[in-house]
Amino acid sequence: MARALLGYVGSASEQTLSLEVVRLRRRVQELEHELAELRAPQQEMDPALDLELHRLAEGAEPALA
Repeated sequence: MARALLGYVGSASEQTLSLEVVRLRRRVQELEHELAELRAPQQEMDPALDLELHRLAEGAEPALA
């Protein structure tokens, strides 16, 4: 019976592994948030730059022509 209970609770290595998984998930969330913050300014393009890029794209010739 004692072995069954110990097996149910889990071994020390399983508890360590589950704590590591929790820590890694938290770190992934932190990195995803940081990435979103870094990408935010890039998504707000200057209107003049956007217009210039569109003008360049309209006048571009096909690469294999």
